[in-house]
Amino acid sequence: MMPLELVGSDSMRYIMQTVGPILAAAILMGCDGEPQNGTTSTGITPQPSSPVVVSITSPEIAALSEPIFVTGTILARRSTNISPMVGGLIEEIYVNVGSRVEEGQPLLRMRQKDFEINVLRLSEAKRLAEAEYKDSVRDLENAIALREKQAFSVEQLDDRRTQVEVSAAKLGIASANLAEAQKELDDSITRAPYRGVITQRHVDEGAYVPSIMRSEHPVLQIQEIDVMVALVFVPEVYLTSIQLGTLGRVHIPSMNQTYESEVALINDRIDHKTRTIDVRLGIPNVDYAIKPGLFIEVELMPISRQGLMLSPNATMGLGSSRSVLVVEDGVVSQRTVQVRELSDGRLEILQGVSSNAILVVGPSMHKVSDGSRVTISEHPYVDS
Repeated sequence: MMPLELVGSDSMRYIMQTVGPILAAAILMGCDGEPQNGTTSTGITPQPSSPVVVSITSPEIAALSEPIFVTGTILARRSTNISPMVGGLIEEIYVNVGSRVEEGQPLLRMRQKDFEINVLRLSEAKRLAEAEYKDSVRDLENAIALREKQAFSVEQLDDRRTQVEVSAAKLGIASANLAEAQKELDDSITRAPYRGVITQRHVDEGAYVPSIMRSEHPVLQIQEIDVMVALVFVPEVYLTSIQLGTLGRVHIPSMNQTYESEVALINDRIDHKTRTIDVRLGIPNVDYAIKPGLFIEVELMPISRQGLMLSPNATMGLGSSRSVLVVEDGVVSQRTVQVRELSDGRLEILQGVSSNAILVVGPSMHKVSDGSRVTISEHPYVDS
């Protein structure tokens, strides 16, 4: 370094002008370069930040009736496979597929000649049994008279009484056989069990129906369709949400028709494989426009319940676990809540806050964070 005395006055003056301010700044700054004595580099004392003005909302208790959407099938109210009550040759069928019939209306007739001959034969058998009975009664009366005159033994009298009992039993059997033959003659005409429509016809005239196999080979099918059944299978989680009388709306896409209805039957059996419940609703079908087997979409409106509701604009995040900003004593705290999103976009709070909680809502949520001091806006928040 050059000795000081060798430096000229002009050079010394230049050095002091250059280095002097640097040394002064170094003296004012601490060794770590931070401002000393609580002052900033500008020498201004900091002031506490002002509270942020925020909009607020609170969860509200509301009645919830969340619809249940299921699909199903249209069924006839009743469906019966018709077979003749007796075996034999089908002589005449009075109906075809699509025929509308009334209860008791003849559907088909078996050949009746065989049944009529049987009735005639058993009628004569009954007449014979009646004659034998009357004859045995007269013999008994005569035996009693002779016994009084000591002209008839006790053994002979008992024999006459036995003959009366035997002939009476034969008459009873003959009467039962005749009644059975008459019933078969009546049953040779098959009649409609209820008002309905013929939906299937499997045979024509001339077909023979064996007596022992007639139930295995139905001749006709009849269905009652003036009231249709909307059959749906509802998941078992909704078991407590529906009951008899629960309102429903049945939509038939192929007909573009919607019918108002209500639950008429809830099966006591739950399908353990699908975990569903058999639920049925009735639909009037006076004009027979609705056909069995149609696909349906059903909306059930279950019993309302109380739920804690919150606008999505008061939450952060997505899914069932979200965050909210709770205001307590003018300070914001962030909490996690469990929610369930409803079909209308609202959120049902399942866990995390109560109905009296004060929550930051809307754009104000972007201005604050956990620990922020806030003040409540005078203008109420309008949910968009």
